[in-house]
Amino acid sequence: MIENIGIDIVENKRVNLRQNFLNKVLTKDELEKLSTLSSKKAKIEFVAGRWAVKESIIKTLKNNEVLPMSKINIGYLEKTPIILNKGLTNILISISHEKKYSVGMAVKKND
Repeated sequence: MIENIGIDIVENKRVNLRQNFLNKVLTKDELEKLSTLSSKKAKIEFVAGRWAVKESIIKTLKNNEVLPMSKINIGYLEKTPIILNKGLTNILISISHEKKYSVGMAVKKND
């Protein structure tokens, strides 16, 4: 049963690759993954996708659950994005990119 859903879209050109911004959006693991990407376009899409999906995850949480983006760790199971945080495994996510935009969606299932 679905408890809550969230969706967010980010215009890729809003993303900057300055370290202070990256530290607010990405975890240490994600910063390491970002450093392996070779093109600026790939880096911007990576960050934009993470930003969008983390906003959507936050929208599924109850108002009293405050969680900074930099504490939400996104990884992959094969090619499917998943949340690696133990307390958030009941949330399914999806990330998608288009030329100018990245979108993230989260569906929180009942525990």
